[in-house]
Amino acid sequence: MNHLKDLLARLMLAVFLMSGAGAASAGPLYSVSIDTSTLGSGPAYLGLYFLGLANAAPATATVSNLAGALAGAPSVTGTVGGSLPGALVFGNANGGGELVQGITLGGVFSFNLSFTLGAGDAGTTFGWALFNDTSYLGADGDLGTMSLQPGAAPDEMFLLSNASSLSDVQVVPEPSTLSLMLLAGLVMAVGARRRRNP
Repeated sequence: MNHLKDLLARLMLAVFLMSGAGAASAGPLYSVSIDTSTLGSGPAYLGLYFLGLANAAPATATVSNLAGALAGAPSVTGTVGGSLPGALVFGNANGGGELVQGITLGGVFSFNLSFTLGAGDAGTTFGWALFNDTSYLGADGDLGTMSLQPGAAPDEMFLLSNASSLSDVQVVPEPSTLSLMLLAGLVMAVGARRRRNP
C-alpha cells in the first residue's frame, strides 16, 4: 500500500510540474487536416500565411509536422523562420509571413499549429488555402483561418473559422490535461480496488 501511495504522490508532482510548464504557452495545439481526395489529382499549391497590422500584438504561429504529397521546395516570404521538414515559425512583425508549398492533389495534408500571443489591442490572422495557377480550390478563398484576439476572454482569444468541409481542425489535449485524465483514472482504479478488498 505504501508503494501505491508513493507512486500516486510522484504522479501528482509530475502533473503539477507539467501544468506549470503548459501555462507558459499562450494557446492550445491544433491539428489541421485537409482532404483533397475530391479535387482529383495533379499539381496545386498549399498556402499558409500569418498576417498582422502594424499595431498588432506581438505573436507567433508555429507549424510543425507538415505532411502529405509535397512537391519541391516551398516559397517563403516575410517573417518565417525554420525550414521543412522541421518546424516553421511565422511572426507577425513587419506585416507577417507566407509560405507557398507545391503539392500533388488526391490525398490528405496535415500539420500541427500552435500560437503565442503578447499583449496589445490589434489581432493577427493565420490562414490556409489551396489553389492552382488560376483559382482557389475547395473554397472561394481560405479553407480556414484562426484569428488571434489579444485581450479577449480566454475562450475567445483564438477564433477558428472553417470555410470548407475539406479542412478539419481538432484541438490536441495539452500534456497537463492528459496527465490529469491519467491521474483521475488511477484514483478511480485505486477506489475500485479498495471496494473489492475491504
